Amino acid sequence: MALYRVDESAGSLTAIEPTTLPDEGKRERGDLQRWLRDHPGALEPGLFVLAEEYGYGEWADSGRRIDLLALDAAGRLVVAELKRDEDPFMDLQAIRYAAMVAHMTFARAVDAHARYLEGRGIEGDAEARLREHLGPEDGAEPEIGSARPRILLVARDFRRELTAAVLWLRDSGLDIRCVRLLPYRVGGALVLDAAQVIPLPEAEDYMVRVRDREAEQERRTLPELDWTREDIERLAGDVRDENALGALDRLSENPRRMGADAGMAERIGIGPQRVGSAFGGLTQIVGHRFGRRNLPFAVEVQPGPDGDTERRYRMAAEVAERWRAARAAQGGDATGGG
Repeated sequence: MALYRVDESAGSLTAIEPTTLPDEGKRERGDLQRWLRDHPGALEPGLFVLAEEYGYGEWADSGRRIDLLALDAAGRLVVAELKRDEDPFMDLQAIRYAAMVAHMTFARAVDAHARYLEGRGIEGDAEARLREHLGPEDGAEPEIGSARPRILLVARDFRRELTAAVLWLRDSGLDIRCVRLLPYRVGGALVLDAAQVIPLPEAEDYMVRVRDREAEQERRTLPELDWTREDIERLAGDVRDENALGALDRLSENPRRMGADAGMAERIGIGPQRVGSAFGGLTQIVGHRFGRRNLPFAVEVQPGPDGDTERRYRMAAEVAERWRAARAAQGGDATGGG
C-alpha cells in the first residue's frame, strides 16, 4: 500500500514514497522504543507498559532484554520486540523472551513496574497502577495472564520466512502478531503508519472461530482413557497455572461432590471467570500431552440461579486420592497450601 498526495486543482495523485528510520537517522532504542513506550496505543488500544529493557531476576546476567513488556486490556502479558527496519530472526528472539517471563507473578510484575517508574523518574505507586489497570478483584491479589504471553513483532517489513513461521505458530495456538511500522516523510514531517498485518484485523474473529472449531473437532476424535496414578503424577507436574492447580486441589478435597465455578472461585480467591479459563488451558494440556479428551473430573452444565447456565465439576474418589498424593509428593498441598 502507498500514501498519495492529492492535488485537487489538477485532479491528480502523487505517490509519497516510504522512507526508513535508519535513513532518517532514528535509532531503535533511543527513538522508536521511546515513541512506542510513551504511546503504546499506537501498537494496540489499551496496552499498559509494564517495563522496558526488561531482564530482571534470573535472566539479569544473560544479556537479553525485552524491548517493551506490557499488559493488554484483558491483563495478559505482552512481549513487544521492536526493529526499526527488518530482522528475519526477531520471532525467535521474542519466543525466548516470552519464555523468560512465562508464569510471571503479580508480585514480580509490581517489582518490574516499580523499577521502570524509578528508572524514568515517574512518581506513582507501581502496585496501585497495576491494580487500576487490572480492575477490581474483590480485595484479592490481582492476577496477570502470564502462562502464555502474547507476542507483538514490530518492524518496517517482514520477510516471507518470518511470516510463514508466525502463521504456523498462530495455528499452533500462540498469540503472535506482526505490526508493520512504515515511516514517511510528508511535508517536512516524519509520519508513521502503524498497521497490524498478521492477522488482518478484519479476519481475526473469523480465524479464531475456525481455530476453536477445529480444536473442538480434534478433541472429539481423541479417546477417553482412565486416569492412572502415573498419569495423575505427570499431570501434577505439567500444570503450571496456579488457578488450575487450586481448582483441582479443591475438587480433590470433596470427591463426588459437585462444585460450581462461583463457589470454587471464592475458595481459591479469584474471579469466577478465571476458573473456566484455567480449565480451558487444562483441556489443551490433556489433549496435546496426554492424547485424550476426558479431564480428570466430570463437567456438567446446569441452569444457574439467575436463569443463566453454570458449570459444575466432580472428581471421582479414586482420582482425588491420586491427585492429593501427587501434589504432596511434589511439595504442593491439595488441602489449601502451596
